[in-house]
Amino acid sequence: MKRAFFPSRIPVRSLKGWIKIFVTLYGVSASLFHFYTSGYGTFEPRTQRGLHLLFLLPLVYLLFPASKNSPKDRPSSWDWIAAFFCFIGPFYIVWDAERLNFRMVGMDEVRTIEILLGSILVLLVVEACRRALSRWMALTISFFLMYLATAPYWPGLLKFKGYSFPRMVEVLFLAGDEGIFGFLTGISSNILYIYILFAAFMLSAGVGSFLIDFAVWAAGWSKGGPAKIAVISSGLYGTVSGSTVANVYTTGSFTIPLMKKGGFSPKQAAAVEAIASTGGQLMPPIMGAGAFIMSEVTGIPYFKIIQAAAIPAILYYLSLFFVVHFISLKQGLKGIPRRERASILPMLRHAYYFLPFILIIVFLGYGYSPSKSAFYVILIILGLSFLDRKTWMGPRKLIDTFYQAAINAAIIATALAGSGMVVGILTRTGAALAFGSVLLSASFDQLLIAMILVFLVVSVLGTGIPTTPSYIIAVTIGASALGKFGIAILTAHLFVFYYAVLSDLTPPDAITAFAAANLAGSEMMATGIEAFKLGIAGFLIPFAFVFQPALLLHGTPFQILKGSCLTALGVICLSAFLVGYTWSPLNWLKRLLFALAAILLVFPTIGMELIGVGLASGLFIWSKFKR
Repeated sequence: MKRAFFPSRIPVRSLKGWIKIFVTLYGVSASLFHFYTSGYGTFEPRTQRGLHLLFLLPLVYLLFPASKNSPKDRPSSWDWIAAFFCFIGPFYIVWDAERLNFRMVGMDEVRTIEILLGSILVLLVVEACRRALSRWMALTISFFLMYLATAPYWPGLLKFKGYSFPRMVEVLFLAGDEGIFGFLTGISSNILYIYILFAAFMLSAGVGSFLIDFAVWAAGWSKGGPAKIAVISSGLYGTVSGSTVANVYTTGSFTIPLMKKGGFSPKQAAAVEAIASTGGQLMPPIMGAGAFIMSEVTGIPYFKIIQAAAIPAILYYLSLFFVVHFISLKQGLKGIPRRERASILPMLRHAYYFLPFILIIVFLGYGYSPSKSAFYVILIILGLSFLDRKTWMGPRKLIDTFYQAAINAAIIATALAGSGMVVGILTRTGAALAFGSVLLSASFDQLLIAMILVFLVVSVLGTGIPTTPSYIIAVTIGASALGKFGIAILTAHLFVFYYAVLSDLTPPDAITAFAAANLAGSEMMATGIEAFKLGIAGFLIPFAFVFQPALLLHGTPFQILKGSCLTALGVICLSAFLVGYTWSPLNWLKRLLFALAAILLVFPTIGMELIGVGLASGLFIWSKFKR
């Protein structure tokens, strides 16, 4: 069985016989249902969300073992029982949706059957998160469930009068816009599933292989070409795959050996691939699940979000590109020999693979909804696959594509169902406002300190937790705190989203760096530290766009151009500081001056940016002629 695009803690089972046929048909049915509703309209929210989880939650128990000792080719008896209750719980919501839509939360009686099914489903969602995501995700949800039960006994701002047990179940199971069947599950059903299907179609049609070949052709000729290939291919591929770890395993299996062959150490090769793969979720036009959730939470159109995110994403990859370039100059590395690079003619013959990316932007620009845009582009991808005999999407490949999408969607749906419970607890108890107040008090009303605290909170929450739930939980706490300083809502959400993504590079649990280390044969913690060090310029970009709103397209064309150029020069200076080399070795004085220039350029004040430009220019000229 193929690896899912969103790899879990334990690989999925390799089912056999009638069980494989049943589960495959069930997964394909889930994909066909969501494909149809994306194109022709969804059911009313509670019914749509119930059907969404009715299809996907059972798949987690049928496909993901409870432990390494569980059966790998079939579900256990307990898995079948869990899958049954994962079906029955959502089925009850669908079956009784009309009554539930008119009941009053907090006033109407919670029935015994609802207490029973709700309690079981809450526990099953937590266990599903442990299986399909990570134990840290399960522990995070468990902590908030414990808080809900013990809120009357907490001190200070975190104290809450509390709920009876039936009302707790009501908040988690029956509430309309919170809990398991809340708005996050609605986003998963109405938007995310069709984009997961979009990614599956793109990869099945051969787009992923084309992007790697394109990167080889575009960057293989230059100094340190293999690493620059990793930067380009991982950035392009990451917009499709939606997972940093999946990106590492797909592009890294090609780029890491190529970098090692080209002269990079295993640790450097793994770190570069990890940084490049992580940035895929920051690169428009897809940006992973978090951008769609951001649109729904903020009410800002998705098209406007990807427009605003474009310049920071380019700056992120620019910083990595120059880190790689300076390392290549420092170590005297060469490009890939011409005979080993792809020629231009195959690139031109398959240039139509760029069409889906373009069409998504065109459809969004013309006002189509994100789900409708993806629906039409999937049909176009299906047609494009028949332009090359090797990529034909016949019945067998279509079944496999729909099934793989269902596996990936099950993981995302599980994450959002669990996150929905956390968000429901934070909002119903007032804990979100309390945590925000704590952040404000700890910052002493200083914006920079508040930003650092939010960065630390997101990094801690993101330890071992996927980007999407990490972003959801952190933004519930941190966005309101940043809003108190007058930060625009989109800026605050993008700030939190960036660090939710970059937490995959942050030790001690830098899962993307560890995955790359596994491929490179390097020591995991050393690779995590190396990835964090070489990616520091990327970590500063969110601070830059908070202090320079022009980077998010807030301002005149001149302000946007000026801010982009200053920040670009700043991240190049920071790259030189990190590597300690430009055209010649840099002593510590030069490195510190490059760091100073970067600070002046990335965080400009009136007149100081001119000093930064002058200092940077002088340092580059000095290092050029002092070789």
